[in-house]
Amino acid sequence: MMVTFLGTASAEGYPATFCHCDNCRRARTRGGKNIRARASLLVNDDLLIDLPPDAAARSIELGVELWRVKGLLITHSHEDHFYPDELRLRAWPFASEPPRPLLIVGNEWIVKSIRRRYKGRLRALKVRVKEAKLFEPLKVGKYKVTPLAANHECRTGEQPLIYIVEWGGKRMLYACDTGPLPQASLRKLCSTKLDLVIVEATLGRLSSKVFPYHMGFQDVFELKEKLESEGVIGRHTPFIVTHFSHLTCPLHEEMEEILKPYNIVPAYDGLKVEV
Repeated sequence: MMVTFLGTASAEGYPATFCHCDNCRRARTRGGKNIRARASLLVNDDLLIDLPPDAAARSIELGVELWRVKGLLITHSHEDHFYPDELRLRAWPFASEPPRPLLIVGNEWIVKSIRRRYKGRLRALKVRVKEAKLFEPLKVGKYKVTPLAANHECRTGEQPLIYIVEWGGKRMLYACDTGPLPQASLRKLCSTKLDLVIVEATLGRLSSKVFPYHMGFQDVFELKEKLESEGVIGRHTPFIVTHFSHLTCPLHEEMEEILKPYNIVPAYDGLKVEV
Protein backbone atom coordinates (compact mmCIF):
# COMPACT_ATOMS: atom_id res chain seq x y z
CA MET A 1 0.00 0.00 0.00
CA MET A 2 1.39 3.38 -1.05
CA VAL A 3 0.01 6.63 0.34
CA THR A 4 0.73 10.13 -0.95
CA PHE A 5 0.00 13.26 1.08
CA LEU A 6 -1.60 15.80 -1.25
CA GLY A 7 -2.06 18.31 1.56
CA THR A 8 -1.06 18.52 5.23
CA ALA A 9 -2.48 21.83 6.51
CA SER A 10 -5.57 22.71 8.49
CA ALA A 11 -8.45 24.76 7.11
CA GLU A 12 -6.57 27.98 6.36
CA GLY A 13 -3.50 26.45 4.71
CA TYR A 14 0.11 26.98 5.81
CA PRO A 15 1.09 29.76 5.37
CA ALA A 16 -2.44 31.06 5.81
CA THR A 17 -3.87 33.17 3.01
CA PHE A 18 -4.38 36.39 4.99
CA CYS A 19 -1.88 35.92 7.84
CA HIS A 20 1.51 37.51 8.48
CA CYS A 21 2.41 35.83 11.77
CA ASP A 22 6.00 34.72 12.36
CA ASN A 23 5.34 31.14 11.24
CA CYS A 24 3.63 32.29 8.03
CA ARG A 25 6.41 34.78 7.21
CA ARG A 26 9.12 32.19 7.79
CA ALA A 27 7.22 29.54 5.81
CA ARG A 28 6.93 31.87 2.83
CA THR A 29 10.64 32.64 3.01
CA ARG A 30 11.89 29.08 3.46
CA GLY A 31 9.34 27.34 1.20
CA GLY A 32 9.82 23.62 0.57
CA LYS A 33 8.14 21.38 3.12
CA ASN A 34 6.73 24.42 4.91
CA ILE A 35 4.25 25.18 2.11
CA ARG A 36 1.13 23.16 2.83
CA ALA A 37 -2.22 22.74 1.09
CA ARG A 38 -5.31 21.65 2.97
CA ALA A 39 -5.27 18.03 4.05
CA SER A 40 -6.05 15.09 1.79
CA LEU A 41 -4.49 11.69 1.14
CA LEU A 42 -4.22 9.44 -1.93
CA VAL A 43 -4.02 5.67 -1.39
CA ASN A 44 -2.20 3.96 -4.25
CA ASP A 45 -3.59 5.85 -7.26
CA ASP A 46 -7.30 5.10 -6.99
CA LEU A 47 -8.60 5.93 -3.49
CA LEU A 48 -8.77 9.53 -2.25
CA ILE A 49 -9.55 10.64 1.29
CA ASP A 50 -11.16 14.08 1.33
CA LEU A 51 -11.54 16.55 -1.52
CA PRO A 52 -10.40 20.06 -0.50
CA PRO A 53 -10.34 23.06 -2.85
CA ASP A 54 -6.55 22.67 -3.21
CA ALA A 55 -6.79 19.20 -4.75
CA ALA A 56 -6.57 20.29 -8.40
CA ALA A 57 -3.48 22.46 -7.98
CA ARG A 58 -1.67 20.00 -5.72
CA SER A 59 -2.40 17.05 -8.02
CA ILE A 60 -0.77 18.93 -10.92
CA GLU A 61 2.25 19.92 -8.84
CA LEU A 62 2.76 16.37 -7.57
CA GLY A 63 2.06 14.59 -10.87
CA VAL A 64 -1.08 12.89 -9.57
CA GLU A 65 -3.87 12.06 -12.04
CA LEU A 66 -7.14 12.33 -10.15
CA TRP A 67 -9.14 10.90 -13.07
CA ARG A 68 -7.77 7.52 -11.94
CA VAL A 69 -9.56 7.74 -8.59
CA LYS A 70 -12.40 5.23 -8.21
CA GLY A 71 -13.23 5.76 -4.54
CA LEU A 72 -13.55 8.93 -2.45
CA LEU A 73 -13.87 8.81 1.33
CA ILE A 74 -15.15 11.99 2.95
CA THR A 75 -14.49 12.54 6.65
CA HIS A 76 -16.99 15.39 7.17
CA SER A 77 -18.63 18.37 5.53
CA HIS A 78 -16.24 21.22 6.40
CA GLU A 79 -15.14 22.87 3.14
CA ASP A 80 -11.44 22.19 3.69
CA HIS A 81 -12.29 18.47 3.54
CA PHE A 82 -15.17 18.40 1.07
CA TYR A 83 -15.50 20.98 -1.69
CA PRO A 84 -18.47 19.64 -3.68
CA ASP A 85 -18.14 22.08 -6.62
CA GLU A 86 -15.20 20.00 -7.84
CA LEU A 87 -17.57 17.17 -8.77
CA ARG A 88 -19.26 19.19 -11.52
CA LEU A 89 -15.92 19.26 -13.35
CA ARG A 90 -16.23 15.54 -14.12
CA ALA A 91 -18.59 16.12 -17.07
CA TRP A 92 -18.70 18.11 -20.32
CA PRO A 93 -17.73 20.91 -20.90
CA PHE A 94 -15.13 20.61 -18.13
CA ALA A 95 -13.91 17.12 -19.11
CA SER A 96 -13.51 15.87 -22.67
CA GLU A 97 -14.94 12.49 -21.74
CA PRO A 98 -16.40 10.97 -18.59
CA PRO A 99 -13.75 9.68 -16.16
CA ARG A 100 -13.87 6.38 -14.34
CA PRO A 101 -17.00 5.76 -12.25
CA LEU A 102 -16.54 7.21 -8.77
CA LEU A 103 -18.00 5.88 -5.52
CA ILE A 104 -18.23 8.53 -2.81
CA VAL A 105 -18.55 7.33 0.78
CA GLY A 106 -19.50 9.65 3.60
CA ASN A 107 -21.85 10.25 6.49
CA GLU A 108 -25.59 10.78 6.07
CA TRP A 109 -25.18 14.55 5.66
CA ILE A 110 -22.61 14.14 2.86
CA VAL A 111 -24.75 11.63 0.96
CA LYS A 112 -27.91 13.74 1.19
CA SER A 113 -26.10 16.93 0.20
CA ILE A 114 -24.58 15.35 -2.93
CA ARG A 115 -27.90 13.87 -4.01
CA ARG A 116 -29.63 17.20 -3.45
CA ARG A 117 -26.98 19.30 -5.18
CA TYR A 118 -26.59 17.03 -8.23
CA LYS A 119 -30.11 15.67 -8.51
CA GLY A 120 -30.59 14.17 -11.95
CA ARG A 121 -26.92 14.63 -12.88
CA LEU A 122 -25.11 11.88 -10.97
CA ARG A 123 -25.34 9.46 -13.90
CA ALA A 124 -23.69 11.98 -16.24
CA LEU A 125 -21.00 12.63 -13.66
CA LYS A 126 -20.51 8.86 -13.20
CA VAL A 127 -20.90 9.29 -9.45
CA ARG A 128 -22.48 6.94 -6.94
CA VAL A 129 -22.84 7.73 -3.24
CA LYS A 130 -22.97 5.39 -0.28
CA GLU A 131 -23.62 6.18 3.36
CA ALA A 132 -21.00 4.98 5.82
CA LYS A 133 -22.41 3.31 8.92
CA LEU A 134 -20.31 3.50 12.06
CA PHE A 135 -18.12 0.44 12.62
CA GLU A 136 -19.67 -1.43 9.67
CA PRO A 137 -17.04 -2.46 7.06
CA LEU A 138 -17.86 -1.80 3.41
CA LYS A 139 -16.19 -2.45 0.07
CA VAL A 140 -14.86 0.51 -1.88
CA GLY A 141 -13.42 -1.04 -5.01
CA LYS A 142 -10.58 -3.32 -3.91
CA TYR A 143 -10.45 -1.79 -0.42
CA LYS A 144 -12.14 -2.78 2.81
CA VAL A 145 -13.09 0.40 4.64
CA THR A 146 -14.32 0.68 8.22
CA PRO A 147 -15.68 4.05 9.38
CA LEU A 148 -15.12 5.04 13.01
CA ALA A 149 -16.47 7.99 14.96
CA ALA A 150 -14.37 11.14 15.13
CA ASN A 151 -14.54 13.71 17.93
CA HIS A 152 -15.16 16.89 15.97
CA GLU A 153 -17.60 19.79 15.84
CA CYS A 154 -19.72 19.72 12.66
CA ARG A 155 -23.18 20.73 11.51
CA THR A 156 -25.98 19.83 13.90
CA GLY A 157 -26.61 16.10 13.78
CA GLU A 158 -23.65 15.32 11.52
CA GLN A 159 -21.35 12.46 12.55
CA PRO A 160 -17.74 13.13 11.47
CA LEU A 161 -15.71 10.07 10.54
CA ILE A 162 -12.23 8.61 10.52
CA TYR A 163 -11.36 5.51 8.51
CA ILE A 164 -9.51 2.21 8.67
CA VAL A 165 -8.47 1.20 5.15
CA GLU A 166 -7.33 -2.35 4.29
CA TRP A 167 -5.74 -3.65 1.09
CA GLY A 168 -3.04 -6.13 0.13
CA GLY A 169 -2.75 -7.52 3.63
CA LYS A 170 -2.04 -4.06 5.09
CA ARG A 171 -4.21 -1.92 7.31
CA MET A 172 -3.97 1.82 8.01
CA LEU A 173 -5.78 4.39 10.12
CA TYR A 174 -6.52 7.89 8.84
CA ALA A 175 -7.80 10.08 11.69
CA CYS A 176 -8.34 13.71 10.72
CA ASP A 177 -10.19 16.00 11.93
CA THR A 178 -10.65 14.76 15.45
CA GLY A 179 -9.87 15.45 19.06
CA PRO A 180 -8.97 12.53 21.36
CA LEU A 181 -10.87 9.56 19.99
CA PRO A 182 -14.26 8.53 21.38
CA GLN A 183 -14.14 5.43 23.55
CA ALA A 184 -16.11 3.36 21.02
CA SER A 185 -13.54 4.13 18.33
CA LEU A 186 -10.65 3.35 20.68
CA ARG A 187 -12.22 0.00 21.56
CA LYS A 188 -12.53 -0.85 17.87
CA LEU A 189 -8.91 0.09 17.22
CA CYS A 190 -7.71 -1.92 20.19
CA SER A 191 -9.23 -5.05 18.65
CA THR A 192 -7.18 -4.80 15.48
CA LYS A 193 -3.61 -4.46 14.18
CA LEU A 194 -2.39 -1.48 12.17
CA ASP A 195 0.52 -1.24 9.72
CA LEU A 196 0.33 2.55 9.37
CA VAL A 197 -1.15 5.29 11.54
CA ILE A 198 -1.92 8.79 10.25
CA VAL A 199 -3.46 11.19 12.75
CA GLU A 200 -3.92 14.91 13.02
CA ALA A 201 -1.88 17.25 15.22
CA THR A 202 -3.65 20.53 14.50
CA LEU A 203 -3.05 22.04 17.92
CA GLY A 204 0.68 21.38 17.93
CA ARG A 205 2.21 22.70 21.14
CA LEU A 206 -1.25 23.19 22.64
CA SER A 207 -3.61 20.34 23.56
CA SER A 208 -7.22 19.27 23.41
CA LYS A 209 -7.65 20.83 26.85
CA VAL A 210 -7.73 24.16 25.00
CA PHE A 211 -10.04 22.96 22.20
CA PRO A 212 -11.53 19.45 22.48
CA TYR A 213 -12.14 18.85 18.76
CA HIS A 214 -8.49 18.68 17.62
CA MET A 215 -5.30 17.09 18.95
CA GLY A 216 -1.94 18.55 19.89
CA PHE A 217 1.40 16.79 20.15
CA GLN A 218 0.76 15.62 23.73
CA ASP A 219 -2.59 14.08 22.71
CA VAL A 220 -0.81 12.27 19.86
CA PHE A 221 1.89 10.97 22.22
CA GLU A 222 -0.80 9.57 24.51
CA LEU A 223 -2.66 7.93 21.63
CA LYS A 224 0.52 6.31 20.33
CA GLU A 225 1.35 5.01 23.80
CA LYS A 226 -2.17 3.58 24.13
CA LEU A 227 -2.02 1.80 20.78
CA GLU A 228 1.41 0.37 21.57
CA SER A 229 0.33 -0.85 25.01
CA GLU A 230 -2.69 -2.61 23.46
CA GLY A 231 -0.55 -4.29 20.77
CA VAL A 232 -2.29 -2.43 17.94
CA ILE A 233 1.06 -1.15 16.68
CA GLY A 234 4.70 -1.86 17.37
CA ARG A 235 7.37 0.60 18.38
CA HIS A 236 8.49 0.96 14.76
CA THR A 237 5.11 0.98 13.03
CA PRO A 238 5.05 4.11 10.85
CA PHE A 239 3.24 6.81 12.81
CA ILE A 240 2.66 10.07 10.94
CA VAL A 241 0.99 13.34 11.91
CA THR A 242 -0.70 15.82 9.58
CA HIS A 243 -3.26 18.69 9.44
CA PHE A 244 -1.03 21.42 10.88
CA SER A 245 -2.14 24.93 11.87
CA HIS A 246 0.29 27.84 11.47
CA LEU A 247 -0.99 29.26 14.78
CA THR A 248 0.10 26.29 16.90
CA CYS A 249 2.57 24.22 14.83
CA PRO A 250 6.13 25.41 14.11
CA LEU A 251 7.97 24.98 10.82
CA HIS A 252 8.71 21.50 9.51
CA GLU A 253 12.26 21.05 10.78
CA GLU A 254 11.23 22.24 14.23
CA MET A 255 8.40 19.70 14.32
CA GLU A 256 10.82 16.98 13.27
CA GLU A 257 12.98 17.76 16.32
CA ILE A 258 9.99 17.75 18.68
CA LEU A 259 8.57 14.46 17.35
CA LYS A 260 11.76 12.48 16.68
CA PRO A 261 12.17 11.16 20.26
CA TYR A 262 8.68 9.65 19.99
CA ASN A 263 9.38 8.00 16.62
CA ILE A 264 6.68 10.15 14.99
CA VAL A 265 7.07 11.74 11.55
CA PRO A 266 5.47 15.05 10.51
CA ALA A 267 4.03 14.74 7.02
CA TYR A 268 4.63 17.23 4.23
CA ASP A 269 2.89 17.75 0.90
CA GLY A 270 4.17 15.14 -1.53
CA LEU A 271 5.39 12.70 1.12
CA LYS A 272 5.01 9.08 -0.04
CA VAL A 273 4.90 6.19 2.41
CA GLU A 274 4.77 2.52 1.47
CA VAL A 275 3.81 -0.28 3.85
